[in-house]
Amino acid sequence: MKRGNEEISIAIIGASYAGLTLANTLNQKSSSISFTIFDSKTLPFTYVTGGDAFNVPSYSSLATKLSLKTSQQLPDNELTRQDVIESLLERVTQHVIVGTRIERIEERNDLYYLHTRQNLQSSNDASSTERIYGPYQFLIGADGVRSKCRTCAFNGIFLIGDARWVNDRWYDLGLRRIRRGADIAIQDGVELGEMFLTAMKTKTEDCKEFDCLLESFPVAVRAKYCARQIQIARMTRIISALMVFVAIAVMQNHSMMQSFLRSILGRTKIWYLDDVVLPYDDDEEKRM
Repeated sequence: MKRGNEEISIAIIGASYAGLTLANTLNQKSSSISFTIFDSKTLPFTYVTGGDAFNVPSYSSLATKLSLKTSQQLPDNELTRQDVIESLLERVTQHVIVGTRIERIEERNDLYYLHTRQNLQSSNDASSTERIYGPYQFLIGADGVRSKCRTCAFNGIFLIGDARWVNDRWYDLGLRRIRRGADIAIQDGVELGEMFLTAMKTKTEDCKEFDCLLESFPVAVRAKYCARQIQIARMTRIISALMVFVAIAVMQNHSMMQSFLRSILGRTKIWYLDDVVLPYDDDEEKRM
């Protein structure tokens, strides 16, 4: 791993549509970005489910741009999910570490270390071993709705695909993900990958720290993908919702208090002066 202006190191967690698209985008031009892809599954990725037909407009444009080829060279509307995953995997296979589950993410001095558990398959038994990978300047969480990266709200961690959707589209109960999940994942991988390439291209000699590289990202991109920004937006939504509930509860309690005072005072009249309740009786009013 090189520092300064020479090279950055990225760990991509998850080798599905979003993670593999990001890897292919980074792999096309830049020699100053090194990346490693981690996935808990083993090859071949037969876990891709959800039916055979795969018609995602984003893949068609990506395949044309990067000259991706499927093994059977079928029309786009006849491609299967396995065809697409294999075409994305072909050029980045050497960067993939499979059978590795991320147990914990450690941050030290703005660098990230992955504590992993690797599954070792042998003819007689299956065992596992622990290993630490790193350091990495950036982590990309492309590991689905149960993302490990989403639990770490650091500036150098980004979320794409389903890992991001859980926060960004929480209100539609997954309906958009069912309809366009793979399409959105591919779009995320392309957009974030191009932002990294652009940032590396425009990085100046004065930009020695990787926080400077992060600051060169457009604000909208950071707000969309940065785990810290996503967490801040999420907490803002939660606090706003709580404030609304508290305001409603206060208004209801105020109304209940008024009803309670009326029931206690009976016929006694009430003056409202600057929200202060002042009781008085009719005899005092006649004397005045």
